[in-house]
Amino acid sequence: MNIQFDLTNCDKEPIHTPGTILPHGVMLVIDGDLGEIQQAAGETFGLLGRALDALLGRRLETLLQPDQMRLLCELSAEAPLTTPRHLLDPILRVQPDRPVDACIHRTGGHFVLEFVPAELQEGARRDPLAVLQELMDGLDQAGSLQALCQLASERVRRATGYDRVMVYRFQPDESGWVYAESRDSRLVSFLDLHYPAADIPSQARSLYLRNWLRTIVQIDYTPARLVPEINPRTGQPLDMSYATLRDVSSIHREYLRNMGVAASMSISIVVQGRLWGLIACHHYSPRQLPRHLRAACEIFGPIFSSQLETRQRADDMEMHLAGRGLLREILSGLTDHADFADGLIGVSPSLIEYIVAGGAAVSAVARGGVALYLNSAIRSLGRTPPQEHLQPLAEWVVSLLDKDGLFQTDRLGELWPPAQQFTQIASGLLAISVSRQPKDLILWFRPEVVETVNWGGDPTKVIELGPNGERLTPRKSFEVWKQEVRGRATPWAAAEIQAAVDLRVALLEMIVRRLDAAARERDHLREQERLLMAELDHRVKNVLANVQALVRQSSRNAGSVRDYVSGLEARIVAMGKAHSLLTESRWRSVSLQSLIEEELAQFSRSGIAMHGPVILLTPKAALVLSLAVHELATNASKYGALSAETGKVVISWRKTGDGGTELRWIETGGPQVQKPRRRGFGSTLVERALAIETGGEARLDFLPTGVQCVVSLPCSSTIDP
Repeated sequence: MNIQFDLTNCDKEPIHTPGTILPHGVMLVIDGDLGEIQQAAGETFGLLGRALDALLGRRLETLLQPDQMRLLCELSAEAPLTTPRHLLDPILRVQPDRPVDACIHRTGGHFVLEFVPAELQEGARRDPLAVLQELMDGLDQAGSLQALCQLASERVRRATGYDRVMVYRFQPDESGWVYAESRDSRLVSFLDLHYPAADIPSQARSLYLRNWLRTIVQIDYTPARLVPEINPRTGQPLDMSYATLRDVSSIHREYLRNMGVAASMSISIVVQGRLWGLIACHHYSPRQLPRHLRAACEIFGPIFSSQLETRQRADDMEMHLAGRGLLREILSGLTDHADFADGLIGVSPSLIEYIVAGGAAVSAVARGGVALYLNSAIRSLGRTPPQEHLQPLAEWVVSLLDKDGLFQTDRLGELWPPAQQFTQIASGLLAISVSRQPKDLILWFRPEVVETVNWGGDPTKVIELGPNGERLTPRKSFEVWKQEVRGRATPWAAAEIQAAVDLRVALLEMIVRRLDAAARERDHLREQERLLMAELDHRVKNVLANVQALVRQSSRNAGSVRDYVSGLEARIVAMGKAHSLLTESRWRSVSLQSLIEEELAQFSRSGIAMHGPVILLTPKAALVLSLAVHELATNASKYGALSAETGKVVISWRKTGDGGTELRWIETGGPQVQKPRRRGFGSTLVERALAIETGGEARLDFLPTGVQCVVSLPCSSTIDP
C-alpha cells in the first residue's frame, strides 16, 4: 500500500492484557484469600514439579511448604502489594533440585505469583546493596546533566554486562534522543541519534511509568499461554501491567530483531511524575540477569531519577538566581519613570539579557531582539521582524495567551505563516502580557538555527502488509538518516519560560501597587479638598468677623478719619501677610520666625534682634499672633523703641516644659514710657484676642525703659515640624 500515515495502529495494541507470558517462568493467579489457583501459565512441571492441569483449581497450600504459606499470608496482610514484592529465602525452592526466584503482587482482587529459575553460579549471590553502591559511586560528582547520564550508562553496563547501555531521553514532541551511551568497542555508536515518537507508543510509555524495570531474556521465543485465558470468576482477561513475566508485544520484538538485538532491559527514569527517559540496555545474545542484579537495577531506577531531578533543579535554580539580579535592575529602572510604558522602553536593553541570563546558554548568533506592544504602539530593540508585521503578530499572540498570560514557540512560521518571510530573524517567540487586560505585551524573538538531526533510520513510517497482517511493520533499516531542520529556533528552556513568568508577575504587582497608590492619593486629595473647603469656609467667616471687629474698634479709637483709614488698612495688611504665608503651606502651618519677619519687614533691621527654635503655628494661632505682632510693632514705631535711632527690640521664643510656646517682646533705648491712662484697641487685641482664639495669654508691661510683652501659647497652637 505504501501510504504515509501519522498515527500507527501499535498505539491501540492492548499490551497490558496479552494473555501470555515469557516462557522461561511460571505465573499463578490465586484468589484474594491465597486459596485456589485459578489460572496458570508456563513450564510448571520443570520449575514447580507439577503439571499445569494438576495445579488449576487446587489450593496454593498444596504446592508450598507451611512456612512459605505463612510468609505469604503475613505479607498479604501487612503490605498492599500493588507492585511486585520479591520473595527471598525460604521460598527459594518449591522442589528440592530446582531453585527459583519468586515475586508476588495484587491486581483486580487476585494475587499473581511469579517464578523464574534462580541463578546460583559464582557471583550470583552478591549483595544487591553492594551492587547498588557500585552503580551510584561518583554520580554526585558529575559536572553536568549529560555527564551524569554518561556515568550512569557506564556504571550500568559494567554492573550488568550488557553489550550496549544508552540513556534514552524523550523530547517535548515525544521523539527519543540517545543522550548518553556506553558500548562494546566493536559496536557502531548510536550516540546522538533520534528516534520517532511512534517507536515507543503511548501505552508502552504508560507501562514504563508503572514499572521501574523491564527485562527480556531473549527475543526469539514462543509465548506461554495463560490457562484459562479469561478468569473464571471475573470473566475478564488478567491485567499484567505489573507482572514481570508479561509477554512482550510482537511488534516490539520485531523492532528489536530488526536491530539485531537478542535480549534487552529497560530502567525507567521518572522526573516529577513524567517519563523523562529510559536506561536502555541491549545484548546481542540471550541474557538473563541474576536476581541480585535485577534487584539492584530496580532500586537504581528511582534513586537515579531522584538524583537527575535534583541536578535539573539545581541547574534551573542557578539560572534562576542569575536572572534575579537583572530582574531587580529592571524593576529599579522602572521606579524612576512615572510613565510605565516609558519605563519599559528605557529598560528594554536589559530585557534581552534577562531572558538569556535566566535560561539556557544561547550563542550570540542565536540571540534575537525584543519588542514592546504598549497602548497599541510598537517599540523594538535588536533583531526583530519588520515593523509592518509586528502589530499584526502582537494582535495574533494576544488571542493565544495561556492562563499565565504567556505564549511561546520555537517554530513561529509553522503556526503563523507570515513569519516564514523572516525566519532568519524570528523563528522563536516568547511573549508575556504585562497588563491586567491582555493587550500590552513584551515579545522576545530568536532567529532560525539550521541544524542537522541524525535519525536512527527514516522516521517516516508506512503501512505495509507484513507477516502479522495489515498493520504497522517496524522499519528494518536503522542506518543513520540525516534531516536538515529549518525554520526553528533554539527551544525556550523551562528556566527561560519561568523567568518570563516571574517578570510578568513582578510587573503586574508593580502596576497594582501604582494603581493602589494612585487610588490612595486620589482619596487623600479628595479628603484634603473637603477639609480645605471647610477650613476656607471657616476662615472666610472668621476673616469677615475679624475685619468687622477691626472696623468697629478702629473707629472707636481713631482721632480722625485719616487715622481711622490708616490704622484699619495697616491691620488688614497684617492679616493679609499671614494669609499669604498660610496659602503657601496650603493652610497647614506657618513658621513663627517667618511670620515675625514678614510683619517687621517694613522696619529697619538694625534695631531688631530675634532668635529661637523652629516652631510651626496652626492657622488660627498664626492669624491672631500676626495682628498682635503688628500692634506691638506699630506702637513701637510711633511711641517706643523703633521711634528712636538708639532704640532696640529683642524678640525671642522658646518651647516650654508643657509643650507650649513662650514669646518675649522687649524694647529698650527708646523714649521713656508712661503707662497709658486708658486701654487702646491694640492692647485689647494683644491681651484678649490671643486668649479667645488660642486659649493662650499675653501680659503687657509699660516699663519706663520700654514696653515688654510675654505671650504664652498652649501646645495646641503649634504643629510638630
